[in-house]
Parts: sequence; structure tokens; C-alpha cells
Amino acid sequence: MPENIPRPWHRPLAEVRLDANESPFNCPNNLYPDSEMLTLRDTWGLHERIPARCIYLTRGTEEAVDLAMRLYAVPTHDSVAAAAPTRSLYRRRALINRLEYREARLTADDYALDVEALLDVVSQTTKLIFLCSPNSPTGNVLRKGQIEDVLDLFDGMVVVDESYIDFAPEQTCLELINRYPNLIIVRSFSHAWSMAGVRLAAVVARPEVIDEFRRIGFTHPVDSLAEREAMNMVQRRLDVDKWVRQIVNERIKVEIALNELPECTKVYPSQANFLFVRFADTQAVYKYLLDNGIAVYPVEGGLRITIGLPWQNSALLGALRRRTVG
Repeated sequence: MPENIPRPWHRPLAEVRLDANESPFNCPNNLYPDSEMLTLRDTWGLHERIPARCIYLTRGTEEAVDLAMRLYAVPTHDSVAAAAPTRSLYRRRALINRLEYREARLTADDYALDVEALLDVVSQTTKLIFLCSPNSPTGNVLRKGQIEDVLDLFDGMVVVDESYIDFAPEQTCLELINRYPNLIIVRSFSHAWSMAGVRLAAVVARPEVIDEFRRIGFTHPVDSLAEREAMNMVQRRLDVDKWVRQIVNERIKVEIALNELPECTKVYPSQANFLFVRFADTQAVYKYLLDNGIAVYPVEGGLRITIGLPWQNSALLGALRRRTVG
């Protein structure tokens, strides 16, 4: 990454603002957003016990991943690695950034992290490792001790994607940031916070790492509408906690019901807002559900089933039971 990239321009405080070529009409949407997003970083950080100086906001998780690649890896020369199966966006952003993408398989029986296998795919060109915990599509949390092993043994940056951690908050790696300067955590507002349409994510890391993200990021990384929606949701944190509890309770009910179906061969333990499920004929089940107006996500020879409202979950289970009876 070139060292001479200028930092984004930050406007001075003033009562009369005539410095940014903004329209004087249609307030507040006429003004450029606050590039620092300090109020949102302070408010959300207070709830998560994260100092604002350790937070950088982006337009969604994919942009956070893309910025990390552009910051630490050189196109056509470097590589990045991930533990698979995992989110497809890591591979997608690597290819777009002209980086070699390397994968190490999670263990076959329970999709646990295999540290030795992961480090075996790493070379001198590998600058970043991506780990998703809870992982998608499998739903399991990666063991924190193993993540620490990767941080200890790998010289590059380790990005831990905690997009689904609100469903298992006690498993977060936040406490490791003080000990590991090579740790980057990504948080999402799409799932537990119910703001997928807003496109907002947070990068959490040591202040010196956040400064580098600010240096290469957009001048206005998040728009004002997204900031207002996020501030509104932070004020409704009790609602978010209630929604999380409801989804977890529904997930348990759906898991029990799926395990009772003769055609279901395995429901993998999940600490996210979805279940990863295998059937005797997964492709046939997928097509049957789609024919009955129910969309789930086929991946890795199974189905990732998002936990919805009770009536949505009942519709899913009802369709599967009718298939079994039929």
C-alpha cells in the first residue's frame, strides 16, 4: 500500500458552512454525512464496551473485507486464506482484488477449525487469514483457543468475522484485541440488529489499525440515512436483545422438529440465526420447498435454513412433514 495516500478531508466546525459545495435546501439530506461518525461510534461502542478509537464503520461486511485486502495485500502477488466451508464473499473479494485465494477444510465431522491444516496452506505470500465465528453456513463457533493459536503462529493479519456473534455474545474475540495487534474483528448490523437493508458493518481493531482503514477508506464511509437508522436501533437495544432471544428460542424448536423428520440425516449445532441441515436427498427437499413457496439456501451438500418468525418456521416444518407423509 503506497504511503503517500492523503487522509480523507475532515471539515472544521463552523456555524456557517460554505466549504463543501452542499445545497442549502432539503435539510438534513442536503449535507454530506459526518466522515468521523463519532456519535454512532461512541454510542454503539458504549453498548459493546469498545472505545470509539477502535471502531471504523463501513457499508457492510463485504466492504470491510475488501478494505482489509486492499490495505494488507498486493494484487497479483499476495494471497489470502480462509477455513472452508465459509462465506463466499472472502473468495469473491480476493478474486476481484487479484489475490490468490487459499482454503483449508474445517474438520469433516463437526466443521471445527483445524489449525494445522490452515497453516499448511499459508505461504510467504499470505497476508490475511479469514475466520468466521459463528461460521456460515455451518453455524458453529470456532474455539477461541484455536483462534489464538492462529494469531500466535501467523505473521499476517487475522480477520475474525463476527457477523453472527450477537446470538452467542459470550464467544466474542473482543478481549483478544488488547493482546494481538494482528487481530481485526468485523461486526455486522444486518442480522441481530435487523438492518440488512441499511448496509452497515464495523471494523474493530487496535487504534493504529483503525487509522490505516481511515486512511484508505472513502471520505464519507457511511451515509447519513444509515447513521440515523443505526442510532435509532442502538436506542432500541432492548428490542434487539428481545429479538435475539426469540430467534434463539425458535431455533431450538425448529432443530428439535427437524430431528424428528425421517428424511433429515443431520442438524448441525448452531449458535447463529440459522441451521445447517442435511437430508437423505437434499436437492429434492430444496426443490420441493421452492415449489411450495419456501426458499432456503443450498450449500455444501446441505441447506442453510434461516430462523424466521414463528409462522414462517411453522410453514417450513409443515411443508417438510407433508412431504414425509406424502
